[in-house]
Amino acid sequence: MPSVELDVRTGYDFLMSACNDCGDPEDLLPEDRAWLEKARTGLAEQLGSGAAMDACKSFVTELGRMMVDRPAIRTAGQVVAAVDDLPDRELAEWLLGELLEDQELAPITRRTIDGDPEAYAMLQGQLERLKGMPVLTATPAELAAGARQVVHAWLPHYEVIESRIGWLLKRDVASRNGDDAAGDPFGFVERATNGIRLAPEPRIRRIVLAPSYFGRPYNSLAKVGETQLIYYPIADAALESADRLTPPVAAIRLYRALGDESRLRILRLLAERDRYMTEIANELQLSKPTVNHHLAQLRSAGLVTVTQQGSVAYYTLRRDRIEEAGPELKAYLVR
Repeated sequence: MPSVELDVRTGYDFLMSACNDCGDPEDLLPEDRAWLEKARTGLAEQLGSGAAMDACKSFVTELGRMMVDRPAIRTAGQVVAAVDDLPDRELAEWLLGELLEDQELAPITRRTIDGDPEAYAMLQGQLERLKGMPVLTATPAELAAGARQVVHAWLPHYEVIESRIGWLLKRDVASRNGDDAAGDPFGFVERATNGIRLAPEPRIRRIVLAPSYFGRPYNSLAKVGETQLIYYPIADAALESADRLTPPVAAIRLYRALGDESRLRILRLLAERDRYMTEIANELQLSKPTVNHHLAQLRSAGLVTVTQQGSVAYYTLRRDRIEEAGPELKAYLVR
């Protein structure tokens, strides 16, 4: 059984907050949504936009891999200092760490990092076919240079709120102290992530759970050697809004997830049996990125769980949550 540890460091969430598509602003407190919109507007004005820069903003979360075995890197400022100390090639390797961990993609990724233009074009094509959309829109050299710019420019924005975010992360972790991570590691992960079931893998000896506010309501997974890193969304109970009229986030998330025809059709398919994402995409004639977005919404609402087996994942309907959602939904799913 792998060990499980909760890793509370604002450096992780600094990277998540810099990413444009790692979380849903609607899952933040109103005051933080306003802050995030203003800060991202300022960042765009400072750095500009475009495919290469947007790619850099998405890839900076991969720098969390660098933190896994470096406990001294705790704050946003320490993340930036560590990035400054890295040679360009090593920085590119951290940014493309997911591809280097993949046995099939690792050789061509290495050649791409070495500056082989043919390998870069081949890797771009393979990733687009796998993901159903362009993924690698900048070269490793451009990613490394862009990531340095992004973390430096984002640091003064994030430092304004860092201490409060740290308090929220610690509050979430404190609420989990009574849960049994040692005796039931996979159950602990499923409860913390609100629905990710990890299948045992001989390679994985350690699971690191990094609480995230700006990644809410999604989870983000990365393998770093023998470690499974999971950014998980802090629980609603860890939040305190200054506005007493703010409705419960869980209720908003549930009804937002149900307010879409495609998501209801996905639930109907899962009511029949567990399915892989490719099956759902083929059945509904939707692209994989679109289905992935819908499944993320359903999982964050507690309506679906995902079981991760290596690089393969399948989805399961949470029937207890369906009961809570109401009789009309239940009637639709069983008819």
